[in-house]
Order: sequence, then C-alpha cells, then structure tokens
Amino acid sequence: MLAVIGVARIVWGMTTAFGSAHAHRLGGIEYPGPDGGIWVKAFGVRDVVLGAAALHSDETVRRATLKAGIAMDLFDAGAVIFAARQGMPRRAARIGILMAGGTAMFAAAGPGLLRLVEN
Repeated sequence: MLAVIGVARIVWGMTTAFGSAHAHRLGGIEYPGPDGGIWVKAFGVRDVVLGAAALHSDETVRRATLKAGIAMDLFDAGAVIFAARQGMPRRAARIGILMAGGTAMFAAAGPGLLRLVEN
C-alpha cells in the first residue's frame, strides 16, 4: 500500500511540478498568477520527495513519511478552505479539497483496509 501511495505521489508531484500551467487551468486559475506559478511547482516537488521516501527500504522511514504526508495533506485542505474564503475560484477550491482531503483519507485508511482484506 505504501508503494502505491509513493508512486501516486511521485506521479502527481511530477505532473504539478512540470505541468503547473495545466494544473492552474484545471482549477480555473490564471497562470501564472502573482506568484509566477512557483507554489504549485513547490508542492509538486514536495510530493515527489514524499513519494520517494514512501518507497524507502526502511519501514520506519516509510511509516514516518506516511504520517507526514497525511499531516501535510490535511494542512493543505485547510489552506484551500482558507483561500476559498479569501476569493479563490470555487472550482479550484473544490479540486484542492478533493485532492488534499482525498489523499489524506486514502493514506490514513488504506493500510488498515488492506490488513482487513488480507485477513
């Protein structure tokens, strides 16, 4: 399960880091904005690093990465909610909450559900 999460984070991270203009357009946000598109690229790089760490050979590193990723995704969802209240386009807010909240829920519930299925 951690390998699936790791690969998914790497794919998503590479997509947002190298396709930030497309990610902005998908959310209905003008690109580049006042930040020059750097923030979505930074989130992409962060997800690539988290994905790579989720594939680490040491289980302690993988579990710590999973917990850190969940915390970061929940923080991201909160930041999107705050931004939506400050005028972020609704479509972008919905996508952001779906992505961040969905990833956090999948990462948190996935290992437990997998253990249930295996038993």
